[in-house]
Amino acid sequence: MFLRKMQLPLYLLLLVVWIPKSIFCQKQSDTEEQSPQANHGLAYHKIRLANSEFAGRLLKLLVSENPHKNVFFSPVSIATAFAMLSLGAKRATLTNLLEGLSFNLTELQEREIHKGFQDLVHLLNATNSEVQLESGNGLFINDQLELLQGFLDDVKNLYGAEVFATNFEDSEGAKKQINDYVDKKTHGKIPELIKELDSTTVMILINYIFFEGKWETSFNSSLTELQDFYVNDNTTVQVPMMMKREKLYYHHDDELYSSMVVLPYEGNAWLILVLPDEGKLEQALDAIITKKGISRSKFLEKRKVTIFLPRISISTSYNLEQLLPKIGIRDVFADDADLTGITTQFKLQVSKVLHKAALEVNENGTVAAAVTDTEIYRKIMAPPIIMNFNRPFIISLLDTKIHQHLFLGKIVDPSVKY
Repeated sequence: MFLRKMQLPLYLLLLVVWIPKSIFCQKQSDTEEQSPQANHGLAYHKIRLANSEFAGRLLKLLVSENPHKNVFFSPVSIATAFAMLSLGAKRATLTNLLEGLSFNLTELQEREIHKGFQDLVHLLNATNSEVQLESGNGLFINDQLELLQGFLDDVKNLYGAEVFATNFEDSEGAKKQINDYVDKKTHGKIPELIKELDSTTVMILINYIFFEGKWETSFNSSLTELQDFYVNDNTTVQVPMMMKREKLYYHHDDELYSSMVVLPYEGNAWLILVLPDEGKLEQALDAIITKKGISRSKFLEKRKVTIFLPRISISTSYNLEQLLPKIGIRDVFADDADLTGITTQFKLQVSKVLHKAALEVNENGTVAAAVTDTEIYRKIMAPPIIMNFNRPFIISLLDTKIHQHLFLGKIVDPSVKY
């Protein structure tokens, strides 16, 4: 028997593999407008700025809540999951949810928002032989729960969701079904999403993102050696520090109190590494968020850069039901939540939002000896640039095809795995 008030645990899942991730919101370029994806980008373009605004707000929140810890998450995963959930929200709950995602409902209609996410789902799964990028949604529904057909149709047609009947009264069986699904979709990187499952659960919603990319020019592993990383004034740890020297897009921004360098992947992805000026981490984070991030227009020319970057293997986990109310998303967690667009059979509310992320950064990449450090012209030489990421820094992964944040983070201690 179901309880009168059912709980709807909502799980968000993201994973990134191998190399790092990167960058913030960009202006739409001429090449983007003329790309083969242009027909699909029109609807997505309407939601891009709101997604970027939400990413900045969430980054600020997670950093403030975890001042001495690594922060790593996928804003697009979280935004997509809650946008999909909003299909079942009504009245004040719907308004609160969409506004919490940074949408201006006087400028953008609800249907346009969902069409934008439909577009985004398509773009994220467009075939690219150089970058492996997979994103999708899974809906696990109690086999006794009668969902409204309109909700089911929309989650499938707009968000490409896979829908599975699940017997939540068999907690162990349901947990295995969900964990096996997540394990498969994240290629083994998150093998156990759920450790405990309440038998009163009626639905679990999962969004996943998986990224695997190779550097255009790999790091030479023979140059990696243990070096000091200065976590803070009182803590120093030893980490495997990778090193390479090549021409890279580089920019120092006084207004952002930071130096920035781009490490490109093969295909349509960039890693931007942001190294705050000494003692300016908090000012840099605040400036990056309030000034709407980092524009690609800042990276106009390449410089010869010697870069030292720690090898990273970290995992993060956030219970967002405790955090999202602090940036305005609160009604779906309240006793009077209106989720009657999902079912009218029982009263539902969201009880749990779990977001797990994993990041690996190492030397792997395409062997590029033929183009490594080739230098034909040597004009008046600018001073050599040394970027030593031996203190806390900021990372972000950009899909350069659609100019969308996939992952954001702050690395405080690369020696900590969890």
